[in-house]
Amino acid sequence: MGLGVGRRWGIAIGVFFTVMLGPVAVDTWHAPPGPRRVTALVLLVAYAIAYLVAPTAMWSRGLAAKLTAVAGLLVLATGYVTVRGLPWLPIIGYAFAVAAVLLPIRWAAGVAAVVLTGAAIATVAVPNTPWESWTTLLIIVVDLLLVGMLMTSNKALFQARHELAARAVSDERTRVARDLHDVLGHTLTTLTVKSALAQRLIGTDQADRASNELADLEQLSRQALVELRATVSGYRQVSLDAELAGARIALEAGQIGVRVTGDPAAVPAQLREPLAYVVREGVTNVLRHSAATSCEILLFADAVEILDDGRGGDATPGNGLTGLRQRLAPVGGFLTAGPVDSGGFRLRASFAAGTS
Repeated sequence: MGLGVGRRWGIAIGVFFTVMLGPVAVDTWHAPPGPRRVTALVLLVAYAIAYLVAPTAMWSRGLAAKLTAVAGLLVLATGYVTVRGLPWLPIIGYAFAVAAVLLPIRWAAGVAAVVLTGAAIATVAVPNTPWESWTTLLIIVVDLLLVGMLMTSNKALFQARHELAARAVSDERTRVARDLHDVLGHTLTTLTVKSALAQRLIGTDQADRASNELADLEQLSRQALVELRATVSGYRQVSLDAELAGARIALEAGQIGVRVTGDPAAVPAQLREPLAYVVREGVTNVLRHSAATSCEILLFADAVEILDDGRGGDATPGNGLTGLRQRLAPVGGFLTAGPVDSGGFRLRASFAAGTS
């Protein structure tokens, strides 16, 4: 429970029970004059002041300080009962209210046992003392102990809610970062490849092709902006067919031969989006890192494999592969990546039996 909420609880408890001491003060004032009445009034005023301050002042303090405050209140209450008599035992329950609210539930239960045991011993020790006051104190203490347990549960729920909120924020940041990597990484790579191709074509006898490449650059830039907005808003979806088509265009623009085998329609609907992300990331890595001359995309009903004939490299997971594993895990997918003995690099995503 936050410090501000705790202080408000402390103020409310202190004010409520201090006001409840009003009738006790009136009765004490009308007691027979003498030193006992003066002593009782002094103890009661000190008790009221301490009670008004303690819950608020001790709310954020350590256990030792809280125990000291509770002990001080119990001493004042016990002193008042000693002066006025055992019929005033229930006033000790006021001090226990602070214990029930401030202390951990086990400590509060221990204080309750000490208070009730001491009151019972006093009731037995004083002849002809009825048990009604002790019974009233018992009811007050048990009720307040239950209130303390409820507040402890509420505090745990409050903390859990904030932890869940913080985790949701963290998960959303991870999602946005992963999606931005996928969107901008692939699109910027394609833009780089196609702009380099257009630059090579300008000034040659393939001016029409250069113009087409520049038109593609404009279209890809607009598409990237749309995808970026959709990513931030959380409504972005990818299409396996579109990613395969985009892979052909990007690889051909990078002068990498491409062959796609398999039918996207044979892929179950729930696996198409994860596999589309695999195609996107795999083709991006081929364009960026492989220096390959050919790339093959093998599509199965429950898997996809991207194989190139480039320089291979290692399988150290970067942001892209880490993001892919995070995407595949919720749908039972597994990702393997690494160099091929015959040369090149293989990226494969597959799914456990039954997920499709």
